[in-house]
Amino acid sequence: MQKDELLSLKEHGQKGDFLLPYVVVNTIMPEFYTTYPMHWHDEMEIVLVESGEFDEYVDLENFHVRKGDIIIVNPCVLHSFRQSEGLSSSFRTIIFNMNMLTSNNTDACSIKYFTPFLDNMYINPVVISSDAPHYEELYAVVRNLISLYDDKNNFFEIKIKSELYNLFFILFSRFFEPEDHEPSIKDTTTRNIKTILDYISENYTSPITIDELAETVDLSKHYFMRFFKKYMGMTCIEYINDYRLNIAANLLLTTGMQITEIASKIGVNNLSYFNRIFKKKYNMTPKEYRYNIDNRQ
Repeated sequence: MQKDELLSLKEHGQKGDFLLPYVVVNTIMPEFYTTYPMHWHDEMEIVLVESGEFDEYVDLENFHVRKGDIIIVNPCVLHSFRQSEGLSSSFRTIIFNMNMLTSNNTDACSIKYFTPFLDNMYINPVVISSDAPHYEELYAVVRNLISLYDDKNNFFEIKIKSELYNLFFILFSRFFEPEDHEPSIKDTTTRNIKTILDYISENYTSPITIDELAETVDLSKHYFMRFFKKYMGMTCIEYINDYRLNIAANLLLTTGMQITEIASKIGVNNLSYFNRIFKKKYNMTPKEYRYNIDNRQ
């Protein structure tokens, strides 16, 4: 894995660039990750598990995924992943903006398919395993979308766009089912979690208290702590530390910043505490992490 690929998964802005909002990221656990905290973004993700197994959390549900599984993460849906019982794994993630497929002029595709899809009017499976009907057809398109990006031959941008339409033809015709969507308790929960996570992502460089997080969603401190643990599977402090440590690990690999500077940049001003929580997550010190990963590039 190249360092810029590792960085691209951590960015919360546009994936790819203005001309081609499409990237394919290679992820390895536990060499680069043990967890990636709950997050969301405007782009859609298609994940192909290439080896091993891990736990993927999508839209407040937990899925145990294995080699060969294809994971569908719709735009703006909460998701995260976690190493499973110390097992290693690797996966490729296609990340793209739906604007690639929706034209400025309204047409039949937009009205009948893409707009309802983006309005959550379709039910779709999150994980498609190799024994599912039509899996091979979907797998072939996903693998081709990865290869096209890796190879970047002449006119690959045209072929990628063509294959994305082919991907959605298969999804709509083989896997998606229409649904009349109505607001639910789950929608409110998701909205509150997004508000909390946005606040953390915007303020992680400074101290964050439980009181101020609870206030963002108008909950009492006591209820907020129970709410967060129930839906995130960890305490708020654990999540904030995990979020900060993923950023710290990325900075260790992609910059020459001193460890003390990195700790301060992510809002941890106590170096011994930073070293302690980093070692707990990665089973090595920040210095060892930088040295070991650098020598594997």
